[in-house]
Amino acid sequence: MSTEPGAGAGRERYIALDAIRGAAALAVLFYHLRNLKPDGITQPDGAEGAMFASGYLAVDLFFVMSGFVIAHAYGHRLGAALPPGRFLALRFVRLQPVMAIGVLIGFGFALVQRLAGLPDAPGLFAIATSLPFNLAMLPNLLLPWSLFLFNAPAWSLFFELAANAGYGVLFARARPIALRVCAGTCMGGLIGLVIAGWQIGDLDHGVDLIHWPVALVRIGFSFPLGVLLYHARGRWARHVPRLPVWLLLAACVAALAPSPQGAWRSLYDIGFATVLSPLLVMLGAVARPGSRSLAAASWLGLISYPLYALHAPIKHIVEAAVPLGFAGLYWTATVAALIAAHVVATRVDEPARAMLRRLLDRLLQSRPATASARRGAQP
Repeated sequence: MSTEPGAGAGRERYIALDAIRGAAALAVLFYHLRNLKPDGITQPDGAEGAMFASGYLAVDLFFVMSGFVIAHAYGHRLGAALPPGRFLALRFVRLQPVMAIGVLIGFGFALVQRLAGLPDAPGLFAIATSLPFNLAMLPNLLLPWSLFLFNAPAWSLFFELAANAGYGVLFARARPIALRVCAGTCMGGLIGLVIAGWQIGDLDHGVDLIHWPVALVRIGFSFPLGVLLYHARGRWARHVPRLPVWLLLAACVAALAPSPQGAWRSLYDIGFATVLSPLLVMLGAVARPGSRSLAAASWLGLISYPLYALHAPIKHIVEAAVPLGFAGLYWTATVAALIAAHVVATRVDEPARAMLRRLLDRLLQSRPATASARRGAQP
């Protein structure tokens, strides 16, 4: 969802894309808040329950953005200058610290629930086994119904890292055929996406093990499509209109708000993933914020990933601890998530990444030394 700072030194930063990502993260927040349960009572599917009913499609937009931005920031360096292992370590360092904060918040909440004996609390086995896996951004396969127990949105980051790993190996080891492989993967993902969307009825799947095929076709189509769009930008960029950033943000939010029913739900999901999300990326790639919108666009980009990574456990805590009706819970959770995202983005994220980067650097440097020592000890 974001580039490693410094990875594309001297290269263009797509501020409008960052802002669109922030708007989409807000739509994900509002999508999850529509199911708030005041006093344990499920909100009826009325005006409140229907808000941002398509917010889950932001994940498909994130996947296209990720492919585009990763190709921009790292594609020119992959190879001898940046081996696949080092590239994946950089991506892990970029994504893990903020997600780990969300996991720890969710872990603390689940543990309090368990110790208090609340009826919906997860078991100690689920809590104990999920913590190490989820901190490492890995699914807990021992709980196929809740792979990311403490922070469900982490499923998409797991698939993004998996796609990053495939991209790193492909463009470092097989660059002459890399774009052909991307095109083939994208085509296969498109076929699977259409089948899944039509057969299941929507694309709101990926968080549990049984629906991983849907997650695979979503990432299999959208991520390589983003890579292909970046490499083909010389052909399409000059033909795409430069729209105001505020208009793109409004279009993004509007596209994630509808609540179609029946067969229209399938058609809308497929249409968003295959047409609207790449169109938003193309429009965002050529847009340039003006002086008045630059600060707002930059702030939206800054909080986008922390907001996505932290909002789910914050929602659950507010829902359980704040004695308010739906509207009160809705706005309390919204403000709490935005404040937490801003604080983590400005005060915590960079120091945490620097610490993790130093740790990984020491681990990577110790491996060659250990291997040399072992070879020297052989008779």
